[in-house]
Amino acid sequence: MAGSYTINYIKIYLWQGVSMVLNFLSMFVVIPFLSSNPQLYGVYTICISTSIFLAYADLGFINAGQKYAAEYFSQDNRTEEIKVIGFSSFILFLFLLLFVIGFSLLSLKPELMISGLDDTTSYKTASSLLLILALSTPLTLLQRMLQMICGIRLADYIVQRTNTLASIIKISAVFWFFRSGHYDIVGYFLFTQIITLLTLLITMYVVRKRFNYDYVAVLRSFRFNQDIFTKTKSLAFTSLFMTVSWILYYELDSVAIGKIFGAKEVAIYAIGLTLLSFSRSIFGILFSPFNARFNHFIGENNEEGLRAFYIQITSLFAPVVILPILTVCMMTGPLVMSWVGTMYEESILIAQYLVLCNLLAFISYPTGILLMATEQIKKMYLVNTLLPFIFWIGIYASVHYLGLRSFALFKLVAFLIAGATYYYFMLKYLKISFASSFKLIFKPMLIPCGFIFGATLLLLPYMQTVEKSKTDLLLVAALIGGLILIAFILQYTVSKPLRNRAKQIIKQVRT
Repeated sequence: MAGSYTINYIKIYLWQGVSMVLNFLSMFVVIPFLSSNPQLYGVYTICISTSIFLAYADLGFINAGQKYAAEYFSQDNRTEEIKVIGFSSFILFLFLLLFVIGFSLLSLKPELMISGLDDTTSYKTASSLLLILALSTPLTLLQRMLQMICGIRLADYIVQRTNTLASIIKISAVFWFFRSGHYDIVGYFLFTQIITLLTLLITMYVVRKRFNYDYVAVLRSFRFNQDIFTKTKSLAFTSLFMTVSWILYYELDSVAIGKIFGAKEVAIYAIGLTLLSFSRSIFGILFSPFNARFNHFIGENNEEGLRAFYIQITSLFAPVVILPILTVCMMTGPLVMSWVGTMYEESILIAQYLVLCNLLAFISYPTGILLMATEQIKKMYLVNTLLPFIFWIGIYASVHYLGLRSFALFKLVAFLIAGATYYYFMLKYLKISFASSFKLIFKPMLIPCGFIFGATLLLLPYMQTVEKSKTDLLLVAALIGGLILIAFILQYTVSKPLRNRAKQIIKQVRT
């Protein structure tokens, strides 16, 4: 990591840490309130899961645009940077209009998406949630534009700070909307969207002041540009294919389960999916600053620097990914019981499968960023064809025997195969053997991993009596946090590269 960006990384991770704590609070405070009514929570989960599609509404042009905007930023060419951002935002805007229309129509007939809406309350809840989703869809445009502007400057912490304020308000609001004898899930969702709008306006003001950013110039560039389209289309269409693949693989679980089994099963699956989404959001934020940095190396035509940076990220972040995932997986039973109670006991095995999906994230995230930065299109097509194919073929072959578990099992299988493919690409790019990579990446983790397995196996027999309560939940969370902390201490003790890197960071902060 370049010294000039170390402080940016630290600021980003500082606010990521705050965000992570708030996400934990959200899971442990908000979810128990929402899940107290499994039928309406299932309806809420299905409706909200459709909002994930908004992240993919740009047909890949936001991802492609951010790559080239980062390269222009590294060359200090703000004029071209703004043109790319304006064009990418315009493409996103066109497709967001289609989502507004789609969500509005579904709000009139929610039974087209959700089966089992037998009572009036469930029907009205689904209709209202979808209508609010339609009206708040344009907020995605502001979110993505601000993320591009800050992201290419490695200043994501600006967005994170205002998001932190929003999260605190949203978490606090559950005590009003879900107080005793009062369950207002529609009002809560509307309130969260209003808070999101206000925080976006604050972020826009901060960005304008900090970077002297010319929003008028962005508006002038908010149109179709043939030159930029020609430059970005190849990578954008590849990103579009990745988007379609990801939707087929990742975003249709709740919708398919809702149609096949019903809202109650969606709620059971949603517990594990919440843990997966939480870990995915953490790792996405964790690796997101490196996206811009990889593109900076490309813009500077610095292949040697890119290669060194890539292997450093992969090796240093392996324990950051693996140790927490193994700990949470081993402690999933007590976690679920103390979090949402015995009526979600079926969620335990499903949650374990889903938690393990991100086990190879320390390879798949940076390698995916590398393939995008270096425009290795064929390899991106290969990986993103494997994911949905393995997932849905596996479900089709096993759902009659495994039921709900087949969705979680084959999500894990598809993830692991994709991760192994990324691992192969990594070895080829770095020109090292598997044995060398094992010694560099996995060998230092053997002792910490052994500690996690041994400690959890000793603790689990004493955790059989936990039940849904704040006390037991705090106890389980504290045990998980303590085990992870001890594992990291062991990792620091046995890993010389980690100790050296920590000393470098401390030195750079002091100067």
